[in-house]
Amino acid sequence: MSHASPVLELAIFQVKEDHLAQVPALRAGLRETLKAFPGLIDYRGYCPINDDRIFVDLALWSCFENAQAVAQAFNDGDPRFADYMAAIESLSFMSHFSPEPC
Repeated sequence: MSHASPVLELAIFQVKEDHLAQVPALRAGLRETLKAFPGLIDYRGYCPINDDRIFVDLALWSCFENAQAVAQAFNDGDPRFADYMAAIESLSFMSHFSPEPC
């Protein structure tokens, strides 16, 4: 199924306590890795306001196929994601969304 409109990718995850201080550097590396894949429009990482370890990543992709290709590379253990993956204790939610039709 092809989506002509941009696709939002949302991931909610908990970071390992001993990796908290590394999150800014890890996200900078992730941003560069994502740029190497076709179709990235925007990437933003969100940090917890409270003292918990739940973080959110939002990526906007040009189409579902591009978003899915990156998600598959991540799930398959692509070494470009290894440092970021090592910091994640658990993934609570990850999915793709298309804009609501007007």
